[in-house]
Amino acid sequence: MCLLILRTHDKIRKGAQRNANKNRKTLIKNGKFFVAPQKSSDTFKVLFARLAAEGAGRPVDRRGFADGPWTPETLADAISSIEENPNGIELRAVQIWFQENDNGISNDNIRWLARILGCNDPEETSRWQAELKASKDRLTSVRREKRMLAAQAQDLDQKSEDSEIAAATKQYVSPIATSGPTQFGISHRAARTLAEKVEWLLSGSISMNLQIVYWLVFCGLGLMNYVLNTLSVTYSPIAGLDKQVGFIWAPTLSVLPLIVLPLFISSVSDLNTYWKQVGRSRCTSVNATSIDLQSHAAWYAKVNDFSFSFWAIALFCFFFVFGFQWFGIYVPAYLSGDTNGVQIDRYLVALVRPEVISIPEAVVLSLIGYLYTASYISIFMFGLLFLVIIVLDYHDICTTSDLEGSTVDSNEIRKEGQKIVWGGFRVVVSALWLALLIKLQITYLSSDSPDVVRWLATDTMAAFGVTDIRNGWLKNSSISHFTTFLMMAVTVTVSIACALKVQTVFERLSVYDCDYPFARDQWAIFKMSLVIASLSLTLMLVGRFTGFSLILAASILASLHVLSGPRLRTFEVDDGAS
Repeated sequence: MCLLILRTHDKIRKGAQRNANKNRKTLIKNGKFFVAPQKSSDTFKVLFARLAAEGAGRPVDRRGFADGPWTPETLADAISSIEENPNGIELRAVQIWFQENDNGISNDNIRWLARILGCNDPEETSRWQAELKASKDRLTSVRREKRMLAAQAQDLDQKSEDSEIAAATKQYVSPIATSGPTQFGISHRAARTLAEKVEWLLSGSISMNLQIVYWLVFCGLGLMNYVLNTLSVTYSPIAGLDKQVGFIWAPTLSVLPLIVLPLFISSVSDLNTYWKQVGRSRCTSVNATSIDLQSHAAWYAKVNDFSFSFWAIALFCFFFVFGFQWFGIYVPAYLSGDTNGVQIDRYLVALVRPEVISIPEAVVLSLIGYLYTASYISIFMFGLLFLVIIVLDYHDICTTSDLEGSTVDSNEIRKEGQKIVWGGFRVVVSALWLALLIKLQITYLSSDSPDVVRWLATDTMAAFGVTDIRNGWLKNSSISHFTTFLMMAVTVTVSIACALKVQTVFERLSVYDCDYPFARDQWAIFKMSLVIASLSLTLMLVGRFTGFSLILAASILASLHVLSGPRLRTFEVDDGAS
């Protein structure tokens, strides 16, 4: 009897062992430790944490157990070793999955993670892909609920803080323009400092008033030149040449105020207004459709931080662009009656054609003309300064805040950065056009062509071999050659510095969710850089060799194409994807 009992017990033990071995074999697929999808209600973070601890998809030891839990390094290596994934995956993206945050996983990475969890079994990989996608959707829903609750809490807090905010921003509200709210619900404010007054001139509908002022100045100068008979006037620097230096033949007095300067002012105003009214709020607040008084006050505080720069630009343009050139070059020429080798233009033509315009009339005309020149050079420098201020404000906001714990969507921050890049490109291109027009004008005045149109046409025909005539040069000089080089150098330096600042923000964002729009938009960025480089090169090569007009035309057409063509792509990655 005892022997029978022992044999029965032994059979039961061996059967249980066989069943256990059989069950254990079901946990191994292709030599990996397999965990079947459970169709749970967990979010991605919870689900992934459990699977990583269990070692799902890890190689098994000789006893059939996983050889340990996943670590960011081992999982990144496993995903990168998949043959169908030639680009691999960055370690920081995998590290995000292990961290306790609200960042999820991108659809591409779901595919590779499902391959690991499914142990390269097509059926199980498909099941895990569906399971991971569902857990990601649950995480997205939880994240949106958190944002909604945070927004509601912020609205409640805002009601209790309204009086404090109003007191803190009282100094920014205009006492003479509070009859009604603006489009964004913020009253107009009194411009108290020079920086604020310039910001007011280059923002919103006020910038159109500035453009109208320049058009009126253009019309006024045109009327003055008509009365003084200098709309079209020539002089003879050498025998047989009647060189045109009239008002309507000068690109800086026709194309510049009518087209390029309004485009530059509009580009600066669009970027400035959007950042102040919309973009800044989207980088700092949950409610991205309106701005609060705190953000409005913070923007003006940022502008006032550059008060010294605004005053420096204003004084530089008055004392050097106007004072040095008019008092240092034109007034001595009028008093002595000798140009001293300076280019004869529409102002100095009085020295060689006194029967057309007298010296006293030329003094008044040149005084107004150089005040006008100093004003648009100051607008040029103010516009570039505002581009720097906006980029630095964006950089400071995005690099000093806790992006991981913030309720602000990192994708929104990227979008605003991309808009700054695009808006800054428009500002830079129009600035280079402005400098290029000045360069064309002063280079033409040094040529032996009768007018600027025939100067460019002759160069084009000579480049194609249609004519044997070549443009020659007169013996004169102009300080504006160096001025235009400085304008170009400052513009390019500002564009590079701003791009690097925005790139720094994108790189910081990539630490949190591993997507880098500069890399995604590298073709658009390359075209922008190529246009800026071509315009800069054209400015330096104007008049340097036969055929420069072809490079000029090509660079202008290329810049028009990029300005009107495809922009930076809209960011279309899932919320919190890594």
